[in-house]
Amino acid sequence: MKQLLNGTFKGTTRVPGDKSITHRALMLGALSKGTTRINRPLISADTLRTLENMRQLGAEITRDGTDFTVVSEGHENLKSPAETLYTGNSGTTTRLITGLLAGLKNITASVEGDAAIAKRPMDRVVIPLSQMGADITLKDEKYPPVNIRPAVIKPLEYDMPIASAQVKSAILFAALFTEGETVVHETHQSRNHSEIMMGQFGADISVSGTTVKLNGGRNLTAADVTVPGDISSAAFLIVLALVTKDADITIENVSLNETRAGIIDVVLEMGGNIEIAEHDSTGEKFGDIRVQYTPDLKPFHIGGDIIPRLIDEIPILAVLAAFANGESTVRGAEELRFKETDRITAVISELEKFGVSFEEYKDGFKVTPGYGTVKEDELFKGYHDHRIIMMLIVMALAVNTNIEIDDDSAIDVSFPSFISDLEGLRKDR
Repeated sequence: MKQLLNGTFKGTTRVPGDKSITHRALMLGALSKGTTRINRPLISADTLRTLENMRQLGAEITRDGTDFTVVSEGHENLKSPAETLYTGNSGTTTRLITGLLAGLKNITASVEGDAAIAKRPMDRVVIPLSQMGADITLKDEKYPPVNIRPAVIKPLEYDMPIASAQVKSAILFAALFTEGETVVHETHQSRNHSEIMMGQFGADISVSGTTVKLNGGRNLTAADVTVPGDISSAAFLIVLALVTKDADITIENVSLNETRAGIIDVVLEMGGNIEIAEHDSTGEKFGDIRVQYTPDLKPFHIGGDIIPRLIDEIPILAVLAAFANGESTVRGAEELRFKETDRITAVISELEKFGVSFEEYKDGFKVTPGYGTVKEDELFKGYHDHRIIMMLIVMALAVNTNIEIDDDSAIDVSFPSFISDLEGLRKDR
């Protein structure tokens, strides 16, 4: 990263398409009769796993430049895969496809991912699906591989123990073709991409507060989807601009979905120099975000219902907290311990190498602002977690320090062009 140091970052850019939306568009396209065109999807390791899984179930999917086209005869014509459905490092693929397969009722399949996915608990998804009648087994009743056999699925009314879009979406996918009303009650509203997109594809779905209702048994019809930029990817550029002297970055066509845009609320509360220009949209909200260097950031204290709205941004918010004028806290984020890695432990362990001070909680941490000098020959761990790796890169740039990360390949999971985009924005001061 030597070529990125001793400068600032200015200009206009775009981030890759939203990962959550891309996953769901591929799945719903495969379940729907007709031709679905997905414009500007995220093309990454994770989404390509979902694409290949849908092909294995019988959907025809082609790639034309930066777009995907999905052709399907509908859910009734999908078939059991001949081989194991490999989901790589994608927790979203693993959990959502488990619900999708259960809802097809006549499918026999095994789902497994890489070594990291093998350690991620899937019982939180399988418990409600089993209550719906699904026949699913796990290793040690908790971990992948996920083995699914044909079963009769019935509607469910389910109280979510935690706010999780993946669990909620798995239930909704299972309920799509099940006669009757399935109801999901959340503690706090989690990201709602599934609800928005299922409606676009013809599902009878409604939302009232933190309750989602889906009347199943309707065939879905193909629909075109335009994927906005991923705000979780934009978050790294937002923080970089806020803490780098003279920085001024505009990110175009970013998702502004309220259930995902918690980081914008935090930046505004901190007094960050950020401007939002929303565009007209009939589906997902999107717009342009301009961020400028802000030397006097207030500390933040987050917990409760905002956590599901920024759960993936907490690692990069820890970097932002290191530059605030006062201690910042994160509480109610125990879900971070069940991501690609234990992100609470990973954030603290790696940022402490920069001299950032933390107090660790079971469900979060406290950050004392400030940083020191990185030890010579210090090796940083990426934990094969794309968000931890990009967090480390932003922190290194912010303090103008070269670092060595043991493996940065996982960036390809969500932001393959991250380094080249940074190079394009770098300017001499």
